[in-house]
Amino acid sequence: MEQLTFGWTDYTLFGGLLGVSLLIGIYFGFFSKQDSAAEYLFGGKSMAYVPVATSILASLLSGITFLGIPTEVYFHGAEFVNTAIPAILNSLISAYIFMPTFYHLQLASSYEYLELRFSRLIRLLASGLYVVSLLLYIPLVVYVPALAFSQVTGYSIHTITPVFSIVCITYTTMGGVKAVVWTDTIQFVFTIGGLITVLTIGVNAVGGLSEVWRINKEGKRLDIFDLNPNPFERNTFWGMTVGSLFLYLSRIAVGQKFIQRFLSIKEEVDIKKALFLMAGGWVVLQLCCVLTGLIVYAKYHDCDPLTANFIKRSDQTLPFYVMDVAGHVHGLPGVFLAGLVSSALSTMSASLNSLSGIIYEDFVDRWIPDSPNRDSKAANIMKIMVVIIGLVTIGLIFIIEKLGTVFEMAYGLNSATEGPLLGLFILAMMVPWVGKKGAITGACVGLTFMVWLVGGTQWHVVHKRIRNPSLPVSVENCPYPLNETVQEQAATPLPPLAPEEEPMILFQIAILYFTLIGSVITVAVGCAVSWFLSETDDVANVNPDHVSPVIRQLV
Repeated sequence: MEQLTFGWTDYTLFGGLLGVSLLIGIYFGFFSKQDSAAEYLFGGKSMAYVPVATSILASLLSGITFLGIPTEVYFHGAEFVNTAIPAILNSLISAYIFMPTFYHLQLASSYEYLELRFSRLIRLLASGLYVVSLLLYIPLVVYVPALAFSQVTGYSIHTITPVFSIVCITYTTMGGVKAVVWTDTIQFVFTIGGLITVLTIGVNAVGGLSEVWRINKEGKRLDIFDLNPNPFERNTFWGMTVGSLFLYLSRIAVGQKFIQRFLSIKEEVDIKKALFLMAGGWVVLQLCCVLTGLIVYAKYHDCDPLTANFIKRSDQTLPFYVMDVAGHVHGLPGVFLAGLVSSALSTMSASLNSLSGIIYEDFVDRWIPDSPNRDSKAANIMKIMVVIIGLVTIGLIFIIEKLGTVFEMAYGLNSATEGPLLGLFILAMMVPWVGKKGAITGACVGLTFMVWLVGGTQWHVVHKRIRNPSLPVSVENCPYPLNETVQEQAATPLPPLAPEEEPMILFQIAILYFTLIGSVITVAVGCAVSWFLSETDDVANVNPDHVSPVIRQLV
């Protein structure tokens, strides 16, 4: 295929995005008060629900979504469309079960709630788990656009990632949550522009939507209702709905990164509006990403670029496609890449801002002596933390690139902590008869099991012992003859694993169920231990304000 270049028009669009993001950070850093923890973390609790919902959407439409979902659909089919169901359920559950409690308590950290409900030790455990979870997630978010940028420009990933990270660290440090929300809103425009660009040029390139549908149906990409309950199957209706629901709840309903932005809204009714607006936009964006994957498959159904060795990783399929069909149109690759980078910067900035707040509120604040300038000192400490955390994540990127696909990493790595964390909040808000001993025992057992499960699974992935075979791909109509080796590889299935290399059956569980498993273990063990230790007798001593209103009415 013809080698296409990333031109000056594309670089200008890309540079404009980074420049605007920096200017917003500078503006809020110098012309908006950022001299207290409340102002830096919550924007004075005066944010409107539309920009907050847009900011959260921008974080959800990370590079993982933008790049990972189309790749997942291309290789494994459109089963991902079923995640629209848990997206809606997540917003309903968040609005009526979890969010009312957080709103009425008005805490700086969602993990401070766990101290009120259980104990300080459980708060520190939960905060530590969330810090680890985000530290694993941020490098992945930065790695995704760096991979795409490397694909279309030829620059090394190890050169690109520090540049992206430093820009994000700078405006997040200077502007606080106000800069995060407004840069997210503007970056979201770039992201949508990139997504629309890919959809438009893709439909035209393959001859219309009817042709896209026909080709994908023949390629078995449209079989989206696999009701097989087998948890070892990678893509089924149950994994995409039930498994994804627990994943979304762990990240959005109780995750500090999202709770912090929801609590920057003054009125509770506006928080619910933001949740429902986010849900509607999220469903539309996910469907657009699924459609993008179908379009890419329609283009390459008879010449898979990975099998043909045009690309080195499956995650490079979408960037390769954009340069293939639009590389000759000045500006279009720039719009796509600006959108991809925007999605990454928005997620990274929100994560950095939240991490600095959690670490300060949960681990540092108690050691800062009272003084007239205590608030300004807190804001400065959090800004320093943003820089340190950003530099740590740059180093972690070199580890991330050694693991599996973007989709697998996004759904697998964080599950070790997200499941036990969600389990703790379920126990706290929905099971008032569980006490602190039961809660911490459940969390520790759940965490231990999930670290073993996720660690073992990733070890087998790295050593090619866990395989997720894709749906059939072909190289029979590539534009020029491929050598015999490539043709043989395309036609020959992988040899079966030897019996001694076969992973233990638990390591073969589909990654979409990991968060569910961690949550269930934590809740089950927590309830059992509290019952065994007679903590259930102390239910009358639980503050009603610390229990979800829905459960409060029932109990």
